[in-house]
Amino acid sequence: MSYVIVSKGTGLIVTDGPNKTRAYKTFGAAKATRTRLCNKAGWNESQLNIVDRATYTAPKITVRNLMTGKPVEIDADTPWACRVDSEAYWSN
Repeated sequence: MSYVIVSKGTGLIVTDGPNKTRAYKTFGAAKATRTRLCNKAGWNESQLNIVDRATYTAPKITVRNLMTGKPVEIDADTPWACRVDSEAYWSN
């Protein structure tokens, strides 16, 4: 079982490093990181939840496919280069 830190407002994973999918092996490690985030970035502990990684689902957003113009539903935390509404996705 592993844990992630999630913002209550957006539903997205919050991390203290460059790895966006950072998961912590124990609840205590996630709690310590949440405390560090609050001290470092100005969060309040009531704004961040600790959630089991197996039950976490990223919120969905609807974007328009650049090639077809049709709406597509994707995860909100999808990197820009992997989104069908970006030119980076369609270029070589």
